[in-house]
Amino acid sequence: MSVQPCPDLEVLFAELEEGEGSALDHAADCSACSAVLEEHRLMEQDLYRLADPLPPPTLVASVMARVATEPVPQRREVWSGLTILMSSLIGGLGILVMSDQALGRLGTGVASLLVEGRLFVEGVLSGARALWSTEGLAVAAVLAFLLLTSLAGLKRLAGSAPTPSEA
Repeated sequence: MSVQPCPDLEVLFAELEEGEGSALDHAADCSACSAVLEEHRLMEQDLYRLADPLPPPTLVASVMARVATEPVPQRREVWSGLTILMSSLIGGLGILVMSDQALGRLGTGVASLLVEGRLFVEGVLSGARALWSTEGLAVAAVLAFLLLTSLAGLKRLAGSAPTPSEA
């Protein structure tokens, strides 16, 4: 009866990774090698737990509740809007400066506005006077309705304002 010596641990682990080999056959019969493999399996399982811990089951609900209670800071919204506005204006001015035709058309348009703008304003005011004199009550009712619905919509968008004691 020949007793086979225990294989080197590197060979044992290499064959464990491959899934077959004479060292694994030996470990099935040898209590010392099977204990080493079991210890290795438990350590590997613990390392996987440490590397990727599971989040708590209430994580999504708590994050969403926190996001709902904390609105986006208004300062961030204003800066985002200003950044978009400024980049658009710079792009438009860049196109205007790069193109001679666009610059000429802009000059012609401004001159035309100055010359014909007075006539346009007089025409709009004349139409408003005629409309007011013939249908003043209806115009006032429509304007009041538009103003009130706009204010109600803005109030709904803004939400409830804090009371002075809360502020």
